[in-house]
Amino acid sequence: MSLTNLQISNSSYLEYKLAKDFNKALIFIDSEKRALEIEKNLNAFLNYFNKNIPVLYIPSNTEIHDTLAQFKRNYAIYLSKKNKDSFFILTKESENIKVAKNKDFIHLKEGKEINFDNLVKRLIEFGYIKEEKVENEGEFSFKGGILRINIPFIGVFDIDFFGDQIEGIYQISKLLTKKKIQNIDIFPLYDFPVYYNEFFDLDFKKEEATNFLEFFKDFKIIEENNFVIDEEAISNSHIKGFEVVKLPITKPLFLKIERKSFIPKDYKSKTEIDIKPLEEGDYIIHEDYGIGIFRGIETKTIRGKDYDFMVLEYADGEKINVSYLHFDKIHKYDLNIPIKLDKIGGTSWRNLKKKVRKSVEKIAKELIKLYKERESTTRKPYNFDKELLRYIQETFPFLETPDQLKAIKDIENDFKSDKPTERLICGDVGFGKTEVAIRAAYISATNNRQTLILVPTTVLALQHYKKFKERLEPLGIKVENLSRLKSKKETEKILTELQEGKIDILVGTHKVLSDKVKFKNLGLLIIDEEHRFGVRAKEKIKQIKKDIDTIYLTATPIPRTLNMALSGLKKMSVINTPPEGRVETKTYVVKYNEDIIKQAIQREINRNGQVFYLHNRVETIEEKTNQLKQLFPNLKIDFIHGKMKPSQIEKKIMEFTDKKLNILVSTSIIETGIDIPTANTLIIERADLFGLAQLYHLRGRVGRGNIQAYCYLLLPEDRNITENAEKRLSTILKLTRPGSGLKVAIEDMKIRGAGNILGVEQSGNIKAVGFDFYVKLLKESIEKEQGKAFETKIETDIEGYIPKTFIENPQERMNIYLSFSKALDSEEIEELEEYLSEFYKDIPSALKVYISLEKIKKEATNLGIEKISIKNKYCEINFGKLSPEKTVKLIEKTKPEYITSNSIKFRYKNLEHIYKILKMIK
Repeated sequence: MSLTNLQISNSSYLEYKLAKDFNKALIFIDSEKRALEIEKNLNAFLNYFNKNIPVLYIPSNTEIHDTLAQFKRNYAIYLSKKNKDSFFILTKESENIKVAKNKDFIHLKEGKEINFDNLVKRLIEFGYIKEEKVENEGEFSFKGGILRINIPFIGVFDIDFFGDQIEGIYQISKLLTKKKIQNIDIFPLYDFPVYYNEFFDLDFKKEEATNFLEFFKDFKIIEENNFVIDEEAISNSHIKGFEVVKLPITKPLFLKIERKSFIPKDYKSKTEIDIKPLEEGDYIIHEDYGIGIFRGIETKTIRGKDYDFMVLEYADGEKINVSYLHFDKIHKYDLNIPIKLDKIGGTSWRNLKKKVRKSVEKIAKELIKLYKERESTTRKPYNFDKELLRYIQETFPFLETPDQLKAIKDIENDFKSDKPTERLICGDVGFGKTEVAIRAAYISATNNRQTLILVPTTVLALQHYKKFKERLEPLGIKVENLSRLKSKKETEKILTELQEGKIDILVGTHKVLSDKVKFKNLGLLIIDEEHRFGVRAKEKIKQIKKDIDTIYLTATPIPRTLNMALSGLKKMSVINTPPEGRVETKTYVVKYNEDIIKQAIQREINRNGQVFYLHNRVETIEEKTNQLKQLFPNLKIDFIHGKMKPSQIEKKIMEFTDKKLNILVSTSIIETGIDIPTANTLIIERADLFGLAQLYHLRGRVGRGNIQAYCYLLLPEDRNITENAEKRLSTILKLTRPGSGLKVAIEDMKIRGAGNILGVEQSGNIKAVGFDFYVKLLKESIEKEQGKAFETKIETDIEGYIPKTFIENPQERMNIYLSFSKALDSEEIEELEEYLSEFYKDIPSALKVYISLEKIKKEATNLGIEKISIKNKYCEINFGKLSPEKTVKLIEKTKPEYITSNSIKFRYKNLEHIYKILKMIK
């Protein structure tokens, strides 16, 4: 007897067996979704068995511009040729992929002599691109006798040459610190040797080919469809007495023989630490002196001890030295605007800082006033029908992400309170904000409270209406839509039913803010992209939301620093994790080529999809549409642009939404607010004329589901473009390389996100003093207003520092100090500590002391503790503003030898012991 494939795929047994019994295998599967699932589960089980073996899903795409698929294939070949344990997940199509028969790699070793010119020639043949500065995978640079290279999946390395001799090889960390290694291997990136790879042209040498799978003959082949197990091995549910193990897996596993139950636990994604290491020549902001240039590190001997100082240059070449103890006052200033250095002793920076501080103090007062007003308003708490909530959860066709579940839980907790909530749900396009809003509206409706969903465009209103109706009407919830597309008679009927309470949810544009629209019992207001509404609409929103629950939805990223500065005053739920099976949009930068356009469109049409074609010139858009009609005479093609009547634009977008059109040619008016799951190819002409943030939003029009989406950035056929355009093209090209994704000018996006929350008039202030310092000023102003603005003072006889013997280069030491001083909380310090431990394998005790003291300081400051003295094996804690409940907990946990009205003194084992106690009472 054996279990059916269905039973196998509903557990994670395959991944468990692979991790337990194998060290290398090729795993063949049917779908990308299953491949990503196996990759996640297999990594979890390998970690459980303490096996450090790479797991790689290799897509079968053979397109010349799909660099990531080629990087993965060639890394897999390298691991196989080096006879390294590894698991590769493939689809059946892999059997048809051809690669060069002779695959070699470059082995570099300290002390070895190598012809440098030949090495550069081979690197280019391998597909590596020479750049001024290495930023992405597959790039290298050469400066001052040092070759820096970013090898995909392996890391960034500096190779120090003296002539043709390799004097040293160093691995580079995220903090730009180095560790010495003996040798490295560099593998080729592409399936065939590169003949030409410049700017946006890629061509390969003709070479004898072989099947990709020929390189894996000693690997065990596992086909999931043929993988059967004895039915005695696993159970369908947990059996009493089994050991329970929680792992970040997608499906549970109950093993009879081993008497173990593996249960999925929430996958806590690691905090993306915003590390900004400084390099010589970078612009910085010093909180006391303003904008300057970082000129390196000087080590000075004071009373027989060496200390590191940062050298900063200001106007007229004046310089100052800053001790590592004050690195927290320095912020990297990386806005893409003309920069003027401040003058030491001048008044311009002092006046600017005063002006910005005054502005943020006003915001802090307003935020606290609004918060107090909300807290003083009450409403009846919501009732929760667990059966109905379970039912709506089960009817959701996808798997909720951990962030989605947390956002839903946040809203449920808000509704249980007797105070109306105001919560911001922030998440990238297609990350599941709408489902969170659906759950909130559902709870509201089951409590006989009506919901108003306010959106900026008629098209978006219709899309939300369809989605809410599809999900909620089968559950007896009535959803209606009010827009200018409704007839007078239909509008009157909706208004009457709304006032009578027969409509539970109303979706509409600013038209629903009219005085004619009256609700019987409005309880919830959901606003999508509030910043896109006009001043009058916003004023009306203010009046409506006074005593009802309000949820805002936004796709503009809200940086974690700002989120934390506003915590307690503004409720935010951030959805960072993409939905299970969500596939990253493949982005290609190519010269305008009719064959590529035909191929891209035909592939999308063959899978019954639709295409957005972006042509950003109103004068020639009709001509471009006719050209496409000639190329595809059997397809339905139309165009829209901003000079058309809104009703015309809406009509054509609705035709596209209803699949009456195959291709929609458009100007950039499609940048926001259109969600068409079947449109998964976007072609952008003259991508060089768009800003990076604009390209980011445009690319968000496709790839909303778990279907592979494509974005083609077309550039002019000739190279007759301006120097600025060439720089922009170069940036666009870099941003689409593997290891980068299409990042936007992140500082601009941060400013946009902050402007949406605090008001667009703050954008100028943020640009003037830099985002990081602005947020710090805001946080300080809020804490001052709340009466809790201080940092815990730490006194200790234990010295924590970075020993010279561990890191010799003072600039590298500075970047570590800088990173720790910028950490927002103790969790971020833990992440940094873990990263350094993995990178260096061993951290000296003096650095461990420094890290522990930083963690204690952060945790104590958050708790409101005034002072901690750590001396002679005793720890004394002055309570300060520690709450009475937490004071009681602290006494229970420490069992102090001395207690006074405002302090305790206890014997501690080590610094980590103190830190754990503070964490426990939080």
